[in-house]
Amino acid sequence: MPLTLLCAALTAQAAGGSWSASSVGGRVSVGQQLLVSRPLAPPGPLPAAARVTRIAWRIDLLDAPPPGLRIKLCAPARCFSLAGLSGAQTVTQPLSPGETFRFLYSVESRGALAPALQVVSNRLTLNYR
Repeated sequence: MPLTLLCAALTAQAAGGSWSASSVGGRVSVGQQLLVSRPLAPPGPLPAAARVTRIAWRIDLLDAPPPGLRIKLCAPARCFSLAGLSGAQTVTQPLSPGETFRFLYSVESRGALAPALQVVSNRLTLNYR
């Protein structure tokens, strides 16, 4: 019986899971400013040994993205540059899915942005094992 329980626990740990969170955005009206999203975190505690395997994101803007828009997804220890307003990428570096994540937005141009960068929503999905 103990061997059966051990196998079940290992299978459950290997299976992993996912969580999703979203937040409303913010506004940047001048280039070279940094917009930091509200924190995105898992809905509850996750296994300490769990590691992120894949991230997926979707960002909705009020208007078309301005030239020079840079988007990053950051955890306390590292940031990932994101290519585009939506997508997915595999994570090969150790990263805990129990971290708090934030989107960071910046526009490389200087001066007023017309129209301003208005982030309507940010959505993040993490897969972990």
